[in-house]
Amino acid sequence: METWREVANNPVFGACRLIAEFGDRLYTAAVRVCGNEADAEDLVFRTFDHAVRKIGQYDGRAAFFSWLYAIMFNFWRMDKRRKGANALVFDGEIPETEDVRPDPAEELAAQSDGESVRAAIAELPESQRAVVVLRYYEDMSMEQMAAVLEIPVGTVKHRLFMAKRVLAAKLAKTFPTNPASYK
Repeated sequence: METWREVANNPVFGACRLIAEFGDRLYTAAVRVCGNEADAEDLVFRTFDHAVRKIGQYDGRAAFFSWLYAIMFNFWRMDKRRKGANALVFDGEIPETEDVRPDPAEELAAQSDGESVRAAIAELPESQRAVVVLRYYEDMSMEQMAAVLEIPVGTVKHRLFMAKRVLAAKLAKTFPTNPASYK
């Protein structure tokens, strides 16, 4: 029986199967999108909770996993909007402080190749990071990504193109031996 049907027939057992079947993949994508594990855990929990409660809204037109991704990305977008609305606003001048963080270029050079790539992806703007995660980590087609992100296919292509340019520039600095291979 398909997972979504099990969730509809028996929410407790179905939820366990849902988490067992899709939990790791969804969590991995959430970490890449959120940039940290705490927010990713919260995002995945809310996604599964919403999916179980609203399973009747799944119509079967898209792949079930794409439907879960759409829920997750909608929660992520809502969180970003909410965080933007709650941003700190200073009435006066912002005090000068010393930036104690390491230089991002030095940090990238100190990491292994895989970690460097993940770090470069994490620095992408949110819209570009989302398409990179869906395309290269989840192997989604342009049409699937457009459906999950609820944007036109042309917008997906543009964001992916821009993300590749930014990554190529960052990775060329990190791995200068053959920068042409990153384009």
